[in-house]
Amino acid sequence: MAPVGSILSKANATMDENQKSARRGMHHARRVVIKAGTPVVTHVDGNVALGRIGALVEQIAHLRQQGREVVLVSSGAISTGMLRMRKSMTLNSTVQDTMYSSKSHTVPAAPSAAVGQALLMNLYETLFSKYNLSCAQVLITEDDVSDGETLSQVRDTTMELLQLGTIPIINDNDAITSRSVPVMDDETGEIRWDNDSLSAVLASTLRADLLVMLTDLDGLYTAPPDGKVEPERLPFYVPDTPFVLSGIHNSQWLLSDNGRGKFAGRTRLSAEGMDSLVEAARSAVSGGVRCAAVVTGHHPLSLMLLMRGEDVGTLFVNPAPSARL
Repeated sequence: MAPVGSILSKANATMDENQKSARRGMHHARRVVIKAGTPVVTHVDGNVALGRIGALVEQIAHLRQQGREVVLVSSGAISTGMLRMRKSMTLNSTVQDTMYSSKSHTVPAAPSAAVGQALLMNLYETLFSKYNLSCAQVLITEDDVSDGETLSQVRDTTMELLQLGTIPIINDNDAITSRSVPVMDDETGEIRWDNDSLSAVLASTLRADLLVMLTDLDGLYTAPPDGKVEPERLPFYVPDTPFVLSGIHNSQWLLSDNGRGKFAGRTRLSAEGMDSLVEAARSAVSGGVRCAAVVTGHHPLSLMLLMRGEDVGTLFVNPAPSARL
């Protein structure tokens, strides 16, 4: 019987080769779904991150020039709309109201989403037009993706938009959603829901080659920081693999609940939001997407580096040989 160390060494060597193969195959991805999370689209104060959105649009335009089909799932409507409505309410208040009112302007999520979605789409249309590209808004709800017939219609519409050379921009319709989980934690301001599950379902339905999940982390890590030793970024993860990868036995340590508090300040995602991110990546590759990647959206060339096969982010791949890029 071979020693355990020898078995693990061979397993890790196999994974290293799989990682290299997956990264080398990135340039073969023809249909790409990109999810830009709230920490990418907006700043902490709710203002739109113009530089990051501009870099994202430029990279998408470059991907289109390479002949790839691109679908963008964009978050950020609630945060953007809430800030705009607060400013509007403050400007419309009288001086007396401002001086004697002890209540801050509280704006519900639903109207904030309606206002913010219009602002974001106007911005996307303006930026994409600079590259002679047009975009289209597709708003769907949790009920829509749960209904097979409606989901098929969403797929058909999205495919028609791609065939017309248009960039479909998809978001959850938070103005009328029945989802019980709020987007943000009222006390901490952390993001609890960020279109992760929506992007995974959409990528699977569209039979995408690649799902890119842009967030405010460089990737997933082997452990939360303890102030002494910097944790190692996990470059590669195979769902349901029986082998040990960098000492990690399962996704419970991919920066989910364990030690989440120690990661405060590095990400705006809550523990629930982080769990959703990991589960969506796993779900996508299990649902037929050839590869999912968790990558920072704070680097102006993150998408291009990923597509060139550079060692960025964390890859989730389907272990089935037929599903590889």
